[in-house]
Amino acid sequence: MVDEHENHIIDTVISLLDILVIIQIEDDPIIGIVLVALLKIVTKDRLIRILFILLVIILGEVSEIES
Repeated sequence: MVDEHENHIIDTVISLLDILVIIQIEDDPIIGIVLVALLKIVTKDRLIRILFILLVIILGEVSEIES
């Protein structure tokens, strides 16, 4: 039972992070959607996927600061 609850929480977090990535790429949201789709295809491990999404968010913020 605990595993199902944890899985549900992790899936919710991943969905929210996916939305953040799509919103963050303001110039062309299609790129964000494609990126999220690629992450879903490439990574089966949820923890690695969360880390990749966080990396994309951080890199996006850093590139905005430099601009």
